[in-house]
Amino acid sequence: MVFRHARRTLGESTVLPGSDPVGDLPSAPPDEFKQRLRMRRFLLASLFAVLYLLVLAIFSTQNMVDLATLVEACVIVGVLIVAFSAAFRSGFNLHFSDPSLTGWQLLSAVYTMLFVIYRNPDTRLAFTAFFFVALIFGMLRMSGRTLAKWGGVSILSFAVVIWLRYVKNGDADMLRLDAMLCAVMALTFPWFVYFGERVKRLERGLTEASIELEDIEDSAWRDELTGVYNRRAINVALDEAKHRADAIDEPLSLCVIDLDHFKRFNDELGHLEGDAVLKAFAHSVQGGLRAADVFGRYGGEEFIQILRHTDLSGAMKEAERLRGRISELELPVSRPIGNLTISVGVAQYQPGEKIMQTFDRADGALRQAKLAGRNRVERASTSRT
Repeated sequence: MVFRHARRTLGESTVLPGSDPVGDLPSAPPDEFKQRLRMRRFLLASLFAVLYLLVLAIFSTQNMVDLATLVEACVIVGVLIVAFSAAFRSGFNLHFSDPSLTGWQLLSAVYTMLFVIYRNPDTRLAFTAFFFVALIFGMLRMSGRTLAKWGGVSILSFAVVIWLRYVKNGDADMLRLDAMLCAVMALTFPWFVYFGERVKRLERGLTEASIELEDIEDSAWRDELTGVYNRRAINVALDEAKHRADAIDEPLSLCVIDLDHFKRFNDELGHLEGDAVLKAFAHSVQGGLRAADVFGRYGGEEFIQILRHTDLSGAMKEAERLRGRISELELPVSRPIGNLTISVGVAQYQPGEKIMQTFDRADGALRQAKLAGRNRVERASTSRT
């Protein structure tokens, strides 16, 4: 149960305080997870390569790419996909400073397209479009400086291909056209890098702001001193637990817990050590919670534990276990003044009653425990007020 999603429908999955929503699921080791993520990104880049081959096939139908070049391009792309896949699956990529091999993937794509341009100049139109798409892939994983380096190498390589082709065929008109294209790419590329950096900076800022907002929102549900859920959160949890109990006909019980004679810790040791005792108690209870339990501070030295899937008998046993554990708790105080003990009132929710009626019955049982001498657990009657 994450309280900021309190209005979710009962049919949706719920993450409960006291449980680890991630730890309940099987997870891969961090390195293995990162490798799988890199592999997925590479597969996405591979789809980009296949799309380029499809464009070449279309060019081929218009006699702009000869069949031999198309076949050779397919072979080159196939070999590169196999090689990079093997690097990721074997872990060979981990020997590089960038385990994603982003720069090498970018150069492989560019040099494949330059090979095609050298053989079939009419594909320069496809090269321009796919070159900037490749840069977008690189922008997501590289710093602006690194992207500028690899992009600069790519444009310089394009210029070399233009010169080699001119040396081969002496076509001055084609040289001028290619040189203009290369110049346009060289002029627009720095702006591409600049705006890419701005976009990444904005994205980082939005991510940081989102994290800060989540932290602020989470702190609104937490008791500032003990770190457990506060009264506001407990009230929401009580309502949700009641609705769930009504919906699926499951037992629900409440424990209202009070620290016996807590005032003496403040009076004899000071409020700082009294606060330390409260925190030690809260942390001890949190450490012993079951996955479905919700625990929080209702006010002062009074706490509440919500026990789903638990009838009155089960709740009494849980309360007794907690009472015994707290009586043996080692307290962080400067001098001993006696063990910490608790009194607990327990009540089971009765279908049809308001959840605060259940709370009142548990609170009444707590008063009975105090009148009976404290350091005990009392159950509430089933009558409703």
